[in-house]
Amino acid sequence: MERLKTDLPISSESLVEIRDYWMDLKQSRLMPTKQQFNPAAIVRHLPHVVLVDVFQEPLRFRYRLLGTKITELAGRNSTGKWLDEDLYGDKTDDVVWMFRNCASSKRPIAVREQIQFVDRSWVTVDVAAFPLGDTEGNITVILSVVDLTPVDAKLPAPGTTFILNWQTTEATSQSSSDTQTVS
Repeated sequence: MERLKTDLPISSESLVEIRDYWMDLKQSRLMPTKQQFNPAAIVRHLPHVVLVDVFQEPLRFRYRLLGTKITELAGRNSTGKWLDEDLYGDKTDDVVWMFRNCASSKRPIAVREQIQFVDRSWVTVDVAAFPLGDTEGNITVILSVVDLTPVDAKLPAPGTTFILNWQTTEATSQSSSDTQTVS
């Protein structure tokens, strides 16, 4: 999978509102704690939410919760399953890449790509991952959001992922075509 870092903003209302909620919780810290996260604060976006438990040494991920829109799109509910199990076949590394990036950097990441968790490569989604930690600053959960990419958005070529600028939105961004390959 080729990954291109872009200046493109996140454009999904769900991603923007959960990003803003995460920023309010974070304040001046690296990340908010898992205890601060209150699903009731984002209840209207819960169908698009994925909560992933983060385990260290070795680094592994397990689905804690999958929103109804995601399970509907995937045609299955993978709650409680490890992401390194055979859920994604030859796409496992590409699916786990975003979670590894978020866990290692302890920073949010947002991408736009063709859907990878089901055989619907014609569907493009915007996905964001926001770290939640403990009081010592260790990441314990990733709050992720998956939403269909707006029809008027710039789309990546097949086999390519756009790494979006998660800090900006359509309203605050001046669209740029600058890209940089990331491994």
